[in-house]
Parts: sequence; C-alpha cells; structure tokens
Amino acid sequence: MSWPNAILTDSGGFQVFSLSGLRKITEQGVVFQSHLDGDLHTFTPESTVDAQLAFGSDILMVLDECTEYPVSHEFARESMHRTLRWARQAHEHFRRRIVESPAPHALFPIVQGSTDGL
Repeated sequence: MSWPNAILTDSGGFQVFSLSGLRKITEQGVVFQSHLDGDLHTFTPESTVDAQLAFGSDILMVLDECTEYPVSHEFARESMHRTLRWARQAHEHFRRRIVESPAPHALFPIVQGSTDGL
C-alpha cells in the first residue's frame, strides 16, 4: 500500500457483530456466515491477531464482543467478561508472535461498552 506511517487495523469484531442473524458467539470466538456467498468463517482472538500481523499492522485491536442495544445487565456483564478473556488470549498469542518479528507492533484492547453502568 506504500503508506510510510503507522497503520491501525481492527479485529473485525464490530463488522461481524453487525451480522446478528448470521453469527454465533462462543467462548472460542465467532462463527459467521458471509452475507455475500454464504461461506462460514471463524474469528478467534488468535486468528484476528494473525490476520492483522499479516497485513503489516503497527497497531492491532483485539477481538471483542459488541453487544446490541438494549441488553440486560447480566448479558452486558457476561459480554464484558468474555471480551476480557478474549483479550488475554489475544495478548498471549501476540507476545508469542512478535518474537518472530523485527518490526514494532502494539496490541490494544477495546470494549464497546453498554449503558448499564458496568
């Protein structure tokens, strides 16, 4: 792409979660069906790190669960905890992967949040 400055990429979590009728959230990640051709795809905390590193990203975002609005307090709480577990998995994987890379990279967590005051 010939961009000489830092590149920030997203895990794709928001885009996947916008496909509400075509996705299934599990502890391992998200399985979703393409709205274009019906193919199944899986995003895990690790696979999204791998994809972003393959893009040559300098700043990577971890996979998070983006909740719909409105949700119950309990749903928002579980979503937050799942996102934290995914962030830990992504960070562990990221630390193993960057040992192989001479270029500097940074991994950032993201939490979409809720209006429940968690």
